[in-house]
Amino acid sequence: MRLIRHPLVGQDLIALVDHIVEVTQGDFAAATRRLDEIDAMLADIAANPKSGMRLRGPLQGWLVRHGGQGHRLTIVFRTDADHDAIYVALVAFGGQDWMTTGTGRRDWGQ
Repeated sequence: MRLIRHPLVGQDLIALVDHIVEVTQGDFAAATRRLDEIDAMLADIAANPKSGMRLRGPLQGWLVRHGGQGHRLTIVFRTDADHDAIYVALVAFGGQDWMTTGTGRRDWGQ
């Protein structure tokens, strides 16, 4: 399946790296490790595209997975078997309000 990222996922990743570098006083290796964890999660999602916690309410039909060290990473996605695609709406880190962010991106890729 193809992974199709919401246009703002790039900004999610930049913000994640900036945050980690700031709180670790410049530890780019820590940021790189988190990016590697995200890559591993995306590979697992691609291998198991229907696995995840099914969301309700405004994010009905979307799935979420938490992972990485301390399960501090969150990826919200939707599988479209008809188009052989997985739409990644967002990548969040730590205590970010991913529900609100996800709601703002829910109509993309449907």
